[in-house]
Amino acid sequence: MSQWRGRSTRRVVIRWLTITLALAPIVLACVSGSLWLEARLDGSFYWRAGLVAAIGFEIAHGLAVILATVGLAAMVLLLSKGRPRDPARRRLAARFALCCGSLVLGLSLAEAATAVWRTSLEAHHVMPPGGFTLEPGEPVALKAPTDLRALELSTDFRDTADDPTVDIVMVGESSAEGVPYNYWLSIAPILEWRLREILPGRPIQTHILAASGDTLEGQSSLVGRLERRPDLLIVYCGHNEIVARLQPSREIPYYVDDRTPSAWARFVSRLERLSPILGLLHETAEKCRIAIPPSRFGTRDLIDRPAYSEREYDLLLADFRARLDAIVAHATGLGATVVMIAPAANDAGFEPNRSYLSADTPAAERDRFRRDFLGARRLEGGPPGPAIAAFRSLIARQPTFAEAHYRLARLLERQGDWETAYRHDVLARDHDGYPMRMLTPFQEVYRETAQRRGAILIDGQSYFHAIGRHGLLDEHLFHDGMHPSLRGQIALAQAILAGLRTKGALGWPADRALEPIDPAACVARFGLIPEAWRKIAHWGAMFYDLTYPMRYDPSDRLARKLGFLEAAERIRGGESPDSLGLPNLGVPEPVPLVPLVPLVEHGD
Repeated sequence: MSQWRGRSTRRVVIRWLTITLALAPIVLACVSGSLWLEARLDGSFYWRAGLVAAIGFEIAHGLAVILATVGLAAMVLLLSKGRPRDPARRRLAARFALCCGSLVLGLSLAEAATAVWRTSLEAHHVMPPGGFTLEPGEPVALKAPTDLRALELSTDFRDTADDPTVDIVMVGESSAEGVPYNYWLSIAPILEWRLREILPGRPIQTHILAASGDTLEGQSSLVGRLERRPDLLIVYCGHNEIVARLQPSREIPYYVDDRTPSAWARFVSRLERLSPILGLLHETAEKCRIAIPPSRFGTRDLIDRPAYSEREYDLLLADFRARLDAIVAHATGLGATVVMIAPAANDAGFEPNRSYLSADTPAAERDRFRRDFLGARRLEGGPPGPAIAAFRSLIARQPTFAEAHYRLARLLERQGDWETAYRHDVLARDHDGYPMRMLTPFQEVYRETAQRRGAILIDGQSYFHAIGRHGLLDEHLFHDGMHPSLRGQIALAQAILAGLRTKGALGWPADRALEPIDPAACVARFGLIPEAWRKIAHWGAMFYDLTYPMRYDPSDRLARKLGFLEAAERIRGGESPDSLGLPNLGVPEPVPLVPLVPLVEHGD
């Protein structure tokens, strides 16, 4: 008997090794193939695959629940009528009942484990991906904006407080990362370059935490894991607070006569709330939908709807305020100099994605407004006076309609009324129903926090307004919708240096004056050769290619895309980037030295 058992064990081991050796090259081939595909296929392919997988798991979960509950109920009903006389049938029935019972138990344990996991995740996230799933009239349960204890910077650093090295930490998203120049330069490297001249003999290290698509929520967790003590903490974040959480096609029941969700949609919504697994799969699918570019087959309606509710907006704003204050307060407590850059964007050269009317506007009035708006647009080709009057009348009827503000600003720009055009540009941005640019209330949070905590404030909106062409925030300062051009990045780096000098921070020599940054020297220092400019032009084309489907009228963005593509081909053909006529390609003009918002001492 023992010999038989030994031979059986050896056979099992040999089979296991054989299967392992056979599977190893298959697994290796799958991993290698995935890496090969990742390097060659569009990044959205993986998000689409993830979306398909999430939907597939949702279907599989539903089938498993139905099979388990129906099968178990059927077996209980069958056995309650008496045990089958045939022993084989009794064994089959018992096995089937055991299988259904095990499936029910397994699903219950999985639901419980997922509920615990999601509870721990939700404690650190202000809003689930895709927003809240609500039925009409249902309020959002506003929890505390954030657990401030989770935002504290580490106090256990590898270096000491008297370490002579200047550690610069950059917090933010793609603008802070330097997109589309990040392969060559960004604000932090420009700053390091100049500080090495101003503070000779002091080592300088730059730590860029900023990442494309990130939010202040995501960045706060990275700040909490710093290994070296920050001497200069730069916070430049805010464009993604809404779009990073909501998919481009998301819209809410907004108008008074919007249809309520169907009975099936309400049923699915309730299931996702009752089942932690289904809720997790729904959030995973929403993450994928957010990352997938909008469909090119069709455009938005002229009379659109917002992508978010007022309660969701209030929650995000409150969380942003709490996180920003916690980061700045702890950094200043460590003795770091904090610079806060309130993000501004291309207000004059990037149209709003969505425009909407007041929520109480009935369908008949929406149709009339559409006809009147299109009539005003037909007047744009003639003298600006009649078109200006028409758009002013439309704004008087519907002050929240972003597209009317933007079209009026362009007409006022033609007339040379720069200041009024600037104000309507800001209103167009702030009323965008799917805002990719930071809104004024979020900018106000920067101003309030800087005043309260005594940080150096670079008020991007007022600063760019002061140095912009005719005071407008356009392509002279931005490469696309929100990423600063080279001139914009030089301007922000120069503003930070001005703030450091004014405050005497980092041991700035008292007799060292601030000198403007030479754009030509910057281009040479960071190697912006023609091939680099060609890639930067291609990036601009990609940006407008991704964003034109978000518009009801994509013609302007498509024209900008084609303009960048043409510029890239002309650079390839040997033309200088400076000769192309695009204000955001080539060596820009110098940025004048302008005073910043006065520094404010601690308010508490």
